[in-house]
Amino acid sequence: MVNKPEGYRIKCKNEDFQVTEVSLMPPLTSKKPPQFTYFWLQKSGLTTFDVLDYIKSFFNLKFEDVANQGLKDEDAITEQLISVKKILSKKDITAFNKKYGAGNQYALIKHVIGYGDKPIKERMLHGNSFRIVVRNLKSNVAKNLLDYLSTHRHHQFVNYYDNQRFGMPGGPYNTHLIGEAIVERDWIEAYRHIKATNNILPSFFPKLGNVINCKEVFKKINPKKVSFFVSSYNSFLWNNQTSLLIRDNTKAKKHHFENVGNLYLPTTQSFQCPYICEVNGYEFEDEKFTDKRKVKNRNVVVATTIYADNLEKDELHRNKKKLTISFFLPTGSYATMIIKQIFLKIGKL
Repeated sequence: MVNKPEGYRIKCKNEDFQVTEVSLMPPLTSKKPPQFTYFWLQKSGLTTFDVLDYIKSFFNLKFEDVANQGLKDEDAITEQLISVKKILSKKDITAFNKKYGAGNQYALIKHVIGYGDKPIKERMLHGNSFRIVVRNLKSNVAKNLLDYLSTHRHHQFVNYYDNQRFGMPGGPYNTHLIGEAIVERDWIEAYRHIKATNNILPSFFPKLGNVINCKEVFKKINPKKVSFFVSSYNSFLWNNQTSLLIRDNTKAKKHHFENVGNLYLPTTQSFQCPYICEVNGYEFEDEKFTDKRKVKNRNVVVATTIYADNLEKDELHRNKKKLTISFFLPTGSYATMIIKQIFLKIGKL
């Protein structure tokens, strides 16, 4: 559950935060025997990394045999496309769903999309559609929010990475620090940070904390997770660079975002600034198990259309209201960040 100083709450229940991936569908084949199965997966209470590990283990596959296009929140109900280098039968799917498809934390293969010759690729998706219940709203705040979104349906926001990019379940928000240590080849420091997250198995702990043994810890985990740590550091660099860009090009005010940092936002609805922000970042190469320098760029401002409906009594919070909002965001943009910026704006009304 996310409880904000402004009083609103999101993610009180996983069903309050629904995310559906809008995939760039892979080409399907029917002419020659395919190698890959593409299927639609629903999950709740689990990270995408958790689910990839479950699929790998259950179907006896390698890390590289299981692919996803995007990473999805664990404290939500999410749906996304997955590919595996195996032709799954109905019996396979039924067995997987029987083991993982029920309970508060579940991963459910909903249906097979088709079969093909190639795995799906990371970040090859249009984006995600969101349906979010905002709770714990005072009546006047709920009315202001509904009125604001009704008159500002076409909304733009600064495309900062939010705190999900910098933390892992059960641990501190330090994934960017893990990534920074990796690109600096400081494997002892990287191990110290990842151990603090409580997201590695005790069997992975090195007997001696030297550089070689600490590096071996990272070779045992999913290379996509190592890549995520490096990407998290890139995101930290991009946020800071974009904040300076906003400060230098607009009338701006600094705001504190919990577990993200202090970032500038424009103080006016209309403003001009560079469309793209670039940083000298890094890219992790899992085959060589090393990183290389690479320029990373991203839209500074993202626009979307927001629909607000179902202003109702909040059954979880006495004498409060709840409002459901729906919108689409391109890949890599954070729904929680647009909500934070909306509340900063209506707080001025």
